[in-house]
Amino acid sequence: MTLRTLAREIRDYPATACFSLIWILVFVALLFVRMREQPAPGLWRFLVLGIGDGHRFGDLTLHDLGQGEIWRLITSTFVHYSVIHIALNLLAFYLLGTLVESWYGAPQFILIYGLTGGLGNLVSALIRYATSSGQNVHSGGGSVVIMGLIGLCALMGWRSRTATGSDLGWQMVKALGLTGLLGIAFPRYIDNWGHAGGVFVGSLLGLLHRWFLRQYSRPSAWGMGIVSALVIAGCAIAQINADRREAPLRRQATLRAELNAREMAYRNLRAAPTLLDQKADPRLLASVLDAIAGVLDGGTTRSDFRRLRELAAVAATRVLSEAERAEFKQRAGALSAQLRGELDVRLREFWKDRQKTDIRNR
Repeated sequence: MTLRTLAREIRDYPATACFSLIWILVFVALLFVRMREQPAPGLWRFLVLGIGDGHRFGDLTLHDLGQGEIWRLITSTFVHYSVIHIALNLLAFYLLGTLVESWYGAPQFILIYGLTGGLGNLVSALIRYATSSGQNVHSGGGSVVIMGLIGLCALMGWRSRTATGSDLGWQMVKALGLTGLLGIAFPRYIDNWGHAGGVFVGSLLGLLHRWFLRQYSRPSAWGMGIVSALVIAGCAIAQINADRREAPLRRQATLRAELNAREMAYRNLRAAPTLLDQKADPRLLASVLDAIAGVLDGGTTRSDFRRLRELAAVAATRVLSEAERAEFKQRAGALSAQLRGELDVRLREFWKDRQKTDIRNR
């Protein structure tokens, strides 16, 4: 696709292009945050399995919905978890979105996006609640909207009573059947209830096909499109504000996790010389050190820790000399003293941050 062709597509189908771009930007932002806060995901997770939940970006759980965060019914349609997830959805959304936008125009397509996404997710949430699904199961992706467009096209095609419309209807039925089979084969990775909700809402909108056509060039179409765009933007703003409110809690959780990791490292380092003196199973000494490698195998503690690990490996094959035993204890003591100081600093930081949060919440 040349730049000229791309520009023409954006001019002819601005709503489809805009939503597609937002999907991509949200996915890139989700990946950036994920890599900044945690180790980089493996290639298989990045491409297929998913890089983690998108809570900060507005994906949907029954728990969040129960807390009144209803905007997630819309924002979850912009969240994708892997490359294949967003790639397949972008392809399907582009093909169907440009078709529907060419019928009804950009303003009404924005309305249809909001209705299929928001109401489709609402139907899904109600069914999941009625069937006692997990409160913290995350769902997201534009497939709810895509299935809504499929339902709309299928019903419109059947009701058109033309050969072209009938063919379109059958193509949509085939797409529904294939999606259903994939949902049965991979229920862990596909939101079947979300798909069903999208099809249901989209089919209802398909009944309004002729009404949408009559509104195409009327001011009311622009009015509905503007209101829908404002609602979608309002949902995004609500999610941004919610993320800012949750920032202190995330910071406290991070500090608590760091405190726990350093406390365990401190205890293991204190226990290591005792294990050496007791001539315990050498594999136990190595496992004690391996358990704290994530804390100590980096920065200023790396060289001392790696030397400890080397001595522990030697102890698994022979008895350490007095000099080696003294070196082991000296390095373990130095590392534990350094960790003790870091623990004190981080503990003060944790309580100071918690006091600020408590004052802010009063």
